[in-house]
Amino acid sequence: MNKIIATSHTHDPALSNTAKNELTAWPLLGWLLKKGFLMTGLRLFACSTFAVAIVTGLLFNDARVGLATLIFWGIFWPLLTAIVTPSFGNLFCGICPHGFIGKKLNKLGLQRSFPKKLKGIWGGIFAIVLGYWVIAYAMPGLLSSSTRNTAIYFTLFTLAAFTIFFIYKDMAWCKHICPLGRVLSTHGKIGILQIQTDQNDCNQCKSFDCVKACSYHLSPFNFEKRNNMGSCTLCMDCITACNSVKLVAKTPGSALKASIANQNKYEMWVFVIILGVAGVGIQFLHGLQHTPLKPYLPWTLLGDMMHGYLPVNPESFNIGRLLALVMGLGITLTVSTWGYRKASHVLGIHWAHTANTLAVALAPLAIIGLIPHAVTGFTTRTAHTLSNEVGTLLGANWQIAPLAARGDAWFTYLNWLPYLAMLWTLWLLWQRSALLTSHSSTRFKIFFYGSLPAITYMIIFAIKVLALVLMDGIEHAH
Repeated sequence: MNKIIATSHTHDPALSNTAKNELTAWPLLGWLLKKGFLMTGLRLFACSTFAVAIVTGLLFNDARVGLATLIFWGIFWPLLTAIVTPSFGNLFCGICPHGFIGKKLNKLGLQRSFPKKLKGIWGGIFAIVLGYWVIAYAMPGLLSSSTRNTAIYFTLFTLAAFTIFFIYKDMAWCKHICPLGRVLSTHGKIGILQIQTDQNDCNQCKSFDCVKACSYHLSPFNFEKRNNMGSCTLCMDCITACNSVKLVAKTPGSALKASIANQNKYEMWVFVIILGVAGVGIQFLHGLQHTPLKPYLPWTLLGDMMHGYLPVNPESFNIGRLLALVMGLGITLTVSTWGYRKASHVLGIHWAHTANTLAVALAPLAIIGLIPHAVTGFTTRTAHTLSNEVGTLLGANWQIAPLAARGDAWFTYLNWLPYLAMLWTLWLLWQRSALLTSHSSTRFKIFFYGSLPAITYMIIFAIKVLALVLMDGIEHAH
C-alpha cells in the first residue's frame, strides 16, 4: 500500500465533509473493501456456486430442470448480466470465477504476448454471437432444457478460459476473448459504481501502487478525468493497494452524458450489435413472435419454406428463429451505419468519431429492456425452484412457493421499463449530439440521424403493442 500519500487524508480539509456517495468512506463497508474481505468472499461464493452447478450437472441424471440450468440460465445469465450490470456497473467481472482463478494462472503460466491481430473487441463479440446467441436462437432447448448439456457447455467454456490465462499474460481472456467481458464493460457505463482517486495525492505519487496492483494494466488515476474506466472489472485490487483510490456511487448513467476520452475506436459496434441482438432481435422473437402476426412474419415464412426443402428438424435447429437473429442484427447494423455516416457527412468529420459519440446513448435501450423478462422469470419460475433443488441436495424437504405469479399488479410497473429506456436513450442522444456541434439546426439533424437505431427498435416495439391490442391475442409461451 502507498503509505506516503495516504497521510494526506489526515490534513485535507475537504475530507472533513466526506461525500456520502464515497462507499470506501463508510465505516464497515469501506473497511471490508480496503482489506479485500468483501470481494474475496463474493468470489469464493461465486466459485463454489459455479462448481456445484457444473458437478451436479455432470454427475446427476440429465434433467430439464436442475441446479445447473437454474444457476446458469435462471440466475447467472439474466440477473447478473441484465440487472447487476446496468444497476451497479461491471461488478460481475470482479467476482467472476474465471477471472479469480485466471489471475493465479496468469502468474504461473507462460506469460506469452497475445497475438496483436486478435486484440480488441471482435474476439469477444464473435464468441458471444456464435458461441451463445446462435445457439440460444436456433437451438433454445439444447442448453436451457438440459442440465448435462449446460454443464458440458460451461466446462468447455472454463477449460478454454483457463488455457488462455495460462498461455498469455495480462488477462488476455478477459480483455480480448471473453464473450461477456466486452459487453459488460461497455454496458456497465450505465451503472452507479465508479473508481475515482484523490487527485491531490496522485499528483504527488511516485510509486503508482494502483497501477501495479491492476492485473489489466489500467491507470485508475486517469479514470475520472477521462470519464472512461476502459476494461475495468471493478475487482477493487487498486482500492486495497492504495488509500487514495475510492469507490463512489454516482447517478445512473452519469458517464454517458459527457465526453469519453480514449474510447476504443470500434466500441460503437458493441452497442449496435447488442441492440440488434438483445433489442431488435428479442422483439422479433419474444415480441412479434407471440402476437397474431406470427404466421405472417418474414423469418417464420422463410424458415418454414427452408425446412420444407432441407432435412433439418425444426425442433433441433429452427431456421426461422435463426433468421430472426440475422434479420434483427442486419437491420440494426444497416440503419446504424447509414445514420452515423449521414451524421458525419453533415458534420464534416470522420464517421467513426461520430458513431462512437452517439452509439454510447444506446446502452439503456439495449440492456434495460431485458429487465422485465429477467425479473418475471426469476420471481415466477427460478427462485422457488432453485430453493427447492438446494433443499433436495441437502436432504431437506422444504417446498417454497413462487415469489410471484403472472398477473400480479406490481409487474405492471416493470412493463414501463422499456418505455423509460426509450426516453432515456433519446435524451442521451440529444445530450451527446451537443458534444459534436453547438449549432442548433445541425444538432437536430445529428440527433435525428443518431436516433435511427433507437427509432427502429421503437417502431418494432410499437407494432408488437398494436398487434396485441388490436388483434385477437394468443397465449404467451416460452
